[in-house]
Amino acid sequence: MTKTIVHADDSASVRRWVAEQLGELDLKVVSVADGEAALQYLKESVCDLLLTDLEMPNLDGLGLLAAVRELPAHRFLPVLVLSSKHPTEFDPLRRQGVTGWLVKPVDSEHLRRWVRRVLPE
Repeated sequence: MTKTIVHADDSASVRRWVAEQLGELDLKVVSVADGEAALQYLKESVCDLLLTDLEMPNLDGLGLLAAVRELPAHRFLPVLVLSSKHPTEFDPLRRQGVTGWLVKPVDSEHLRRWVRRVLPE
């Protein structure tokens, strides 16, 4: 069964690149332009992994993470952050619940390795 990843990033080029890289792993990638759209999708659908940028309009990545943790169906959803910001730039309490953190620029193999790690067969 194909696993679904929700990818939230306000950069269309990053969304395209991630979809191409993860498509090679036979994953369904649902790409959205901000945290609000990701949250709306997650309220109505199931997914296996949330991959999010931090700096987005409407709802940033850490705000999205906090909102997702309030949804019973997604309380334990793996969340990977893909950002130009380093995790030490944020209060540890705000980044609580993040499964993994990838700092841009990230190469495609590093991204796929992280996704395989949190989405075992």
